[in-house]
Amino acid sequence: MPKPDLILLHPPSVYDFRERFAMYGPISDVIPSTPVFEMYPLGFVSMVGYLERNGYHARIINLAVKMLRDPRFDVERLIERLDPLAFGVDLHWLVHAAGSLEIAEIVKRYHPETPLLLGGLSATYYHREIIADYPQVDYVLRGDSTEESLLQLMRCLEGGKEPGNVPNLTWRDLDGRNRENSLTYVPESLDELSLDYSDMVKLVLRHRDLTGNLPFENWLDYPFTALLTCKGCLYDCITCGGSRSAFSCFFGREKPAFKSPERLVSEMKTIEGYIKGPIFLLGDLRQGGTKYASRVLKGIRREGVENTVTFELFTPAPSEYLKEIAKSCQSFTLEISPETHDDDVRRLQGRLYSTAGLEKAIGEALRVGCERMDVFFMVGLPGQTVESVRETAEYSKRLVERFSDGRVHPFIAPLAPFLDPGSLAFEDPDRYGYKRFYTTLEEHRRALLEPCWKFFLNYETRWMTRDEIADSTYEAMYRVNELKREKGLIDSDKAEKVAEGLSLARDVMHRIDEIYAATGDTAEREKRLEELRQEVEIVNRSFLYAKNSLKVTKRAGIRKTVPFKYLIDRLKRILRQ
Repeated sequence: MPKPDLILLHPPSVYDFRERFAMYGPISDVIPSTPVFEMYPLGFVSMVGYLERNGYHARIINLAVKMLRDPRFDVERLIERLDPLAFGVDLHWLVHAAGSLEIAEIVKRYHPETPLLLGGLSATYYHREIIADYPQVDYVLRGDSTEESLLQLMRCLEGGKEPGNVPNLTWRDLDGRNRENSLTYVPESLDELSLDYSDMVKLVLRHRDLTGNLPFENWLDYPFTALLTCKGCLYDCITCGGSRSAFSCFFGREKPAFKSPERLVSEMKTIEGYIKGPIFLLGDLRQGGTKYASRVLKGIRREGVENTVTFELFTPAPSEYLKEIAKSCQSFTLEISPETHDDDVRRLQGRLYSTAGLEKAIGEALRVGCERMDVFFMVGLPGQTVESVRETAEYSKRLVERFSDGRVHPFIAPLAPFLDPGSLAFEDPDRYGYKRFYTTLEEHRRALLEPCWKFFLNYETRWMTRDEIADSTYEAMYRVNELKREKGLIDSDKAEKVAEGLSLARDVMHRIDEIYAATGDTAEREKRLEELRQEVEIVNRSFLYAKNSLKVTKRAGIRKTVPFKYLIDRLKRILRQ
């Protein structure tokens, strides 16, 4: 087995989540992962492939998944045994601010001479603070694409050279000076940055490590894969750290870069050879223009892709586009995020379409054969009040009743845990009606160590306090859960467990508030918080280890669950070819 040149480590959001007192709540209810955010970024897959094609061996270890799957898993013992040329840790989503820096510190404790790299959108935003204030990090790779910069850095490390010419790099030289190379590697095409899932298969076999490569904890139960269609965005939603303005100001990208239709379909066919679950195309294909979207769809049809394909819609789609999807795919599902039922609030958020237009598109999608339509609403938007959140929950009921065959699934969740750094609202909160509680990376890191998810929130709005955002979230989630029970979108047992969990979680949140209000002494506060631990652990079992109702509803497109033995046997057969 070749020794890895680079080991990429994915941390949990908070390193000691297995011991720390925390009421996680509903902060991850609209994504597949748990509240420790164990899903690693897709960039891990493309970086591994890029290095492998250029003569380096790389490995992924999803520490968060290993910690979730085995309460006794010893992270430090594993890290101590590793011996690569360099370590990489992702800080893509800011929710990993605590976990990423803690894992980096552990790595440096056991491997003080081994270079440690940090990368991702959040690392890019905070690159100067990281290099100045966190000595466990030697290099920060900036930008939305770091494959070529990483390759050049690996060559410098291998040859013992200073990386003064490596693009997109912030680093500390041998004299302890902080250096910042120019951000010039911003590829205009994504074809060289392929997401080849066969690379992941090879890693599983090479290192005999399935859990370390799992994208998220319950992936074997819900084996979906995702592909990037583009990097960058045409839209400027004010709370999004991946908006047009954010990419321009912080990541050096003035316009979106796309993966060619041919490359995208080729990657889909590779996935089909291994996994029968849905393929999620990240980003609305229409951002590349109608001709681009049509070429992708024609390629799917021509190649006969059998997997269910999930398409993301940034705006309601016209009938012609939906018909073309239906004609091209053997089965398909759709996702759209109107955020709210209220046209005025949606307009303030930067989504310039009407609820009437949304409903028209949903009706047409179902008519042409969409197997499932997921509709996502949020709490914490500009212009949104407590009453508006209630009305959104009520609108969810009307939506399900209008499209009553069980294919429309509404979701509601808080804008959590953070307002994205780089977003318009984060950069200019007063203008957009926000109050920002945390600004620096260190402030966000400390917030993640608070005992309740409400205190993670780095914002409140002119229209809702942080307390109101949290309480409205629980109320809305309870109503949507009852709706799903009533309409048969989830079974009664699951709905009952979720209702009990939400009620207890809300109660614990309020009791934490009471403890904070009544205790000024830190020791006394910790003592009283400890008394809540058993109850919190009961609640967290539903939020952390048991899938809650917003994720256990039946997913379209799972042809079969892939057992481990079948997967390994299948991979071996393919690799022999």
